[in-house]
Amino acid sequence: MLFFVICACFALFPENVLLGAQSGLALCINAIIPSLLPFMLASDCLIKSGFSRPLGAAVSKVVTPFTGISPAGCVCLVTGLLGGFGAGARAVYESYEEKAVTKDEAQKLLPVCNNAGPLFVIGTVGISFFSSAQIGLRLLAVHIITAFIIGILIFYTAPRKKVSVKEEWKIYKKNRSGISGVIAKSAATTGGAIVTVCVFVITFSAILEVIPKGQMANIAGIFEVMRGCAELARGGHSALPMVSAVLFWGGISVHMQANALCRGKLSILPCIIWRAAGGVIAYILTRAALSDSASLLFLLIFTAAFFTTVFLIKSIISRGFFRQPLSRQRRRS
Repeated sequence: MLFFVICACFALFPENVLLGAQSGLALCINAIIPSLLPFMLASDCLIKSGFSRPLGAAVSKVVTPFTGISPAGCVCLVTGLLGGFGAGARAVYESYEEKAVTKDEAQKLLPVCNNAGPLFVIGTVGISFFSSAQIGLRLLAVHIITAFIIGILIFYTAPRKKVSVKEEWKIYKKNRSGISGVIAKSAATTGGAIVTVCVFVITFSAILEVIPKGQMANIAGIFEVMRGCAELARGGHSALPMVSAVLFWGGISVHMQANALCRGKLSILPCIIWRAAGGVIAYILTRAALSDSASLLFLLIFTAAFFTTVFLIKSIISRGFFRQPLSRQRRRS
């Protein structure tokens, strides 16, 4: 049904569709390909070469105790936070294909790793839309904190896997592949992934051009993250909480890109639900972070207290503090 509606819009409004497609193509050439391609290629090379094993082990020393994300998942998380939408989803899929993570873990990683990158949040949203790098930095901080909160909520009961960086490094040196072959394979797969992302960006840019201008600010963010942020930014600083929510939500376009990049092998519905929940969290955190310095300090203290509490509770449970008295009672009986 949706397909026929889109086709009807394209037939009824050809000029709008053409203008939107041209705008989407310019966006791909000027922003998406230069910012996304290097990170996608680098993460693909890391995973295919096996170097992600010692790297993930090193990152997991900090991330895993708080979140429960495995060392392989930590590589996907870092890739998503640095590379932006598409890069994180691609890293999760490649890790699943290389059997570094299970299917269940890969589906849980998708909503945590497929994030907006710093170039987009600071450069495009902060500087271009709001003429302030400081606003971009604050939005990025909220975005990262929200991703970690969602990660904790999803992986709270996951076992904390301890791995040795030295052992993983030895395994990498023993099984590593030739760099030229790895780059050739990664270039081929990354090229196809970039084309997939651009197709969705151009298509949704064309669709959004058909929407009446008066409703654009209310609807655009549901479908496409960049257009949604651009339209909301017209409302000034008062729209920042909604911009933050749209940034974490990502839009239907981003979710369809993730589904295509994962070739339909991973369920996208849980990702959509968690990203929507994360959008609500980002909205609340942004209202606190952008009001004044005291509120920002409160946000930082709250975040630190949240992570510390989760870590302590998990440590107590994992050590069997509550199970020990029960076992003693059974022995006595």
